[in-house]
Amino acid sequence: MKRILFILLLFSVELLQAQPFYFRRYQVEDGLSNNAVLSSLQDKKGFMWFGTKDGLNRFDGYTFKIYRHDPDDPNSLGGSFILCIYEDKDGVLRIGTERGLYTYHPSTETFSHVKGSLKEDVKTMHMDKHHNLWYIAGLGIYKYDVVHKTIKAYPKARFFEATSICEDDQGTLWFSTADGFICSYDAVKDDFKSYYLFNHSRPAPSNWIEKIFYAGKGQILIGTSNQGVKRFNTLTHTYEDVLIYNIDQTEIYARDFVRVSESEVWIATESGIFIVNNIPGKIINLKKQVNDPYSLSDNAIYSFLKDREGGIWATTYFGGISYYAKPYALFEKFFYKKAENSISGNAVREICPDNRGNLWIGTEDAGLNKLNVKTGNISNFKPDGLRTSIINSNIHGLLAVGNELWIGTFEHGLDVMDLKTEKVIRHYNAGTGANDLKSNFIYSFYKTMSGQILIATTKGLYTYNRSKDNFDPVAQVPDYIFYTSIMQDSTGMIWLGTIRDGLYYYHPVTGRKGFYTNDPKNKKSLIDNRVNRVMVDSRKNLWITTESGLCRLNPATHNFDRYTISDGLPSNVTYSIQEDKASNLWISTSKGLFRFNPVNKEFKTFRKSDGLTGDQFNYNSSYKDGDGQMYFGTVNGLIRFNPANFVKDTFIPPVYITGFQVNTKEAAINAKDSPLSQSILTTQSVVLSSTQSSFSIDFAALSYTSPIMTEYAYKMEGIDHDWIYLKQNRKVYFTNLSAGKYRFRVKASNSSGIWNSKETVLDLEIRPPYLASTTALTIYTLILSAMIFFVIREYHKWIERKNARRMAIFENEKEREIYQAKIEFFTNVAHEIRTPLTLIKGPMEKVIKRVSELPDMEKNLRIMNKNTDRLLNLTNQLLDFRKTETSGFSLNFVKANLSETIKDMIEDFQILAEQKDILLELKLQEDRLDAYVDLEAFHKIMSNLIDNALKYGESHTVVELLRDENKADFLKIKVKNDGKIIPYELHDKIFEPFFRAKEAEIRPGTGIGLPLSRALAELHKGQLLLEIDQDGFNIFVLMLPIHQLIEFNLKGKWKKI
Repeated sequence: MKRILFILLLFSVELLQAQPFYFRRYQVEDGLSNNAVLSSLQDKKGFMWFGTKDGLNRFDGYTFKIYRHDPDDPNSLGGSFILCIYEDKDGVLRIGTERGLYTYHPSTETFSHVKGSLKEDVKTMHMDKHHNLWYIAGLGIYKYDVVHKTIKAYPKARFFEATSICEDDQGTLWFSTADGFICSYDAVKDDFKSYYLFNHSRPAPSNWIEKIFYAGKGQILIGTSNQGVKRFNTLTHTYEDVLIYNIDQTEIYARDFVRVSESEVWIATESGIFIVNNIPGKIINLKKQVNDPYSLSDNAIYSFLKDREGGIWATTYFGGISYYAKPYALFEKFFYKKAENSISGNAVREICPDNRGNLWIGTEDAGLNKLNVKTGNISNFKPDGLRTSIINSNIHGLLAVGNELWIGTFEHGLDVMDLKTEKVIRHYNAGTGANDLKSNFIYSFYKTMSGQILIATTKGLYTYNRSKDNFDPVAQVPDYIFYTSIMQDSTGMIWLGTIRDGLYYYHPVTGRKGFYTNDPKNKKSLIDNRVNRVMVDSRKNLWITTESGLCRLNPATHNFDRYTISDGLPSNVTYSIQEDKASNLWISTSKGLFRFNPVNKEFKTFRKSDGLTGDQFNYNSSYKDGDGQMYFGTVNGLIRFNPANFVKDTFIPPVYITGFQVNTKEAAINAKDSPLSQSILTTQSVVLSSTQSSFSIDFAALSYTSPIMTEYAYKMEGIDHDWIYLKQNRKVYFTNLSAGKYRFRVKASNSSGIWNSKETVLDLEIRPPYLASTTALTIYTLILSAMIFFVIREYHKWIERKNARRMAIFENEKEREIYQAKIEFFTNVAHEIRTPLTLIKGPMEKVIKRVSELPDMEKNLRIMNKNTDRLLNLTNQLLDFRKTETSGFSLNFVKANLSETIKDMIEDFQILAEQKDILLELKLQEDRLDAYVDLEAFHKIMSNLIDNALKYGESHTVVELLRDENKADFLKIKVKNDGKIIPYELHDKIFEPFFRAKEAEIRPGTGIGLPLSRALAELHKGQLLLEIDQDGFNIFVLMLPIHQLIEFNLKGKWKKI
């Protein structure tokens, strides 16, 4: 490095291009977000990142993924103007924008603003050995402690306006300033020491330092805006001006540096790239060439990046990205460039050397060219109407013989040029004579061992008769055939390719002759009758290129070995063939240049992405010189290369899954119905619903020298038994996969065919439709089991109910019989009792009337009368209940003042209440409430209810008459008592005949009163029921309609309601 810099001081810049430099361009048309590219980085995974004026770009060799500021997305970048990109020692990607510093989160592909950082333009970053991230924002210096998330500022007002950062071998940080200083940071003192770099330099309008770059061994290269490149010695603290001026003496504006090797540094400037290497006194300045698509895309170079494969990425302000890869430069290109030293056309045909060190190149679209191999100068020859110029621009055949150049044209005959004067001295047209050419389409020439000149035309093969200056048809082969190529092997046998008639051969001395043609039934025959070129290799194998593949003739068996696309050829259309010093065959095709080793069967295809001018080559267009350099003509120019310079690619690219589409739509992270919760780059498994069973997967091997040559292989476990190999495609589709678990595996090979042993794996699960899911099947099973269980249970219940019904019928009949017997018994007893009671009561009443005569017997007689009344009342109730049971009880409904009726009844029961020390209370909602009732029946109902209330009450009984709040045509009578609460389960039971609760058995009763009362209430079309209120009262509620269907008034008239 020191030697290089010394050379720069001694010599001026020369525009030297000792070797070709070819760049591949990436611009907006290729998917880049903006052609103004300000920064670049390759991350630890291998992805390329580019910062532009309109977004951050991630590149995988095929496609750009763009990240921009989105005002509606708080997780997007704060700004789209990307000034710098940096990956710290922990692998965290930091993005410097015009609106502050941001951190990239790869799992979600989102960004977050570094807390505490100002929203100013972040120009550059660097992490020191203590894991502090230093960055320059708004020309101020900031130190970000990534562990403790704290930021310390070094304000420009107190220190200086900083522009760039670098770190030397000792771990010392260096900063450049906007006014010409370079400053070292003292970590102990937390301060800076400055060194001025313009003391002994020419005055400049600005001392701005754009970039400092540590080049090793104590040397820092300094790029300035007006004084080019300087060199600073960190040990002596001295500087030297190194490279100041362009060739036109304008100042160099240096922006960036990259060390390509120990002996080579590239400098990015506003005037292209300066390459400094160990050629004494020589500096190469690469610039954009208007007519050269392989030159730099722009002269304003903003940043450099050297990738893991050794390629150099140069980002420009207007031209996007220019990428230089050494393998890409192995093919030297010759193509038409207007007004420059170049070949005259694109469709290159025959190539042949002369004895003066020149190479003659014919084109089918622009005449003849002479290349001086030593100087690189190219001369063009086109028809100009003079007899000494070539007759036509469409050149097919070329042959240099001594001082003459034989030139075959398309349908314009044959020219012969004097190589000394470079003038055409003879011309031959087709004629009708026996020794005339029969066609003006001269396809090819060949000089035999004996010195004969053979001419292949569309109508036969001819030899030139020098003595007679005419042409003799070759008698050994047909004269009507279109011959395409001529070759003589070491035995003297001459081999002829034809346009459609196979392969001919003859021996001019022995007279032996013959031909080979294609036999569709014989796979060992010539593969195609359209033969393009014939060649014998160093092992004396005869190779034939055809329109359907490559053939090798076995002379012993007369069989042909065939090589086609299935054997690795990029195309079956094969044109020309050459053999290198390593015995590899180089075959030009319609889809690239094919290198093939016939011994070990190894092959490799080179395409435009490898540095070719195009993938389609041309007929009869190849040549190998004595140094082993090869020339091949294409329809887009000529390439030259030395096979010895090709080395095997040993870089094994990592493979990443870069895209996942469901039903043809890209799956977004955390979007609705998306299977991705994080970036597909970090996703290891994906779960898909039944409606997402059609999907596609993108993948990329991160190799950039020739991505189109990367081959892939994948296997979807669960579907594929073997690996499926892909030549160029990097997307696979899966349609309507069945529910289940799968594993997708993918791997890749590099451009030399070396496969990556580390596979990339993605596990997938496709869930069945819900109706066929495990959950659903479990539910189905449970439902079916439940149904079976319920069917069996219901069947058993049905049997039980059936048996129960039988038993119930039997028991009901039995109970009915018992019940009827009981009723009959009580009825008979009641009848028997009532008669004597009546007979007793009559005389007793007479006695009572005369009780005054027997004063001592009055008390006893009244007791007897009272009990006789009670007994008679009981017998009447029993008989009344019987009538209700047999529907023999009829009612007469008359209008009655229930308020007065109840009031009278309360008075009758007042003495009994007082005897039991019970408060008997009456509550009337209104003074008069009328209803149509049977007064006798109503009296019986109320008597039973009040009597029960007093019988079982403790201290308080309330009778309340009111209108029904829910039914306006009903009255409601509530009889409450504070006796022991009747359990809920007995609320209906107490209305059954003869039922008495255990608690009531200690008190006198028959169990007939309540059933009779309910029966009488129902005959009134009313109800009698039991309620419990919140105060703990038993409440018997009697609800009666105000009107009846048939009513009787006091005037003795019936009224229909």
